[in-house]
Amino acid sequence: MIVGSGIDVIENARVERELSRASWEAKHGIFTADEIQRFKSSKKPALLFAACFAAKEATLKALGMAVSNVAHFRDIEALPDAKGKWSLSLHGHSLSISEELGVLHASIAVTTSKKLSVAMVVLEA
Repeated sequence: MIVGSGIDVIENARVERELSRASWEAKHGIFTADEIQRFKSSKKPALLFAACFAAKEATLKALGMAVSNVAHFRDIEALPDAKGKWSLSLHGHSLSISEELGVLHASIAVTTSKKLSVAMVVLEA
């Protein structure tokens, strides 16, 4: 049974602007230390950061959580594997909410283009 779904679209140029300000540090920003380390070392870091942001926001929407609280973004870790398949790891408050909802499985789809990154999350109990 589906207990939540969320979708998010972000302009990649917006992420590029934020990255140029160097204001997305792990302890204050929306990305985890692992995400920052993996994405900075890639050939297209802005595209990965944008896809990750969309995945995090789609997850927050699926959980019914406020997207205005930056700390909630750090409770969600979204990373692609070597083949490009994305997965989610929930921690802290996000994990607590998912347990309250009875989430047993989270499906995520992520796609990027030159201009946009999109993510959709479906939570199942």
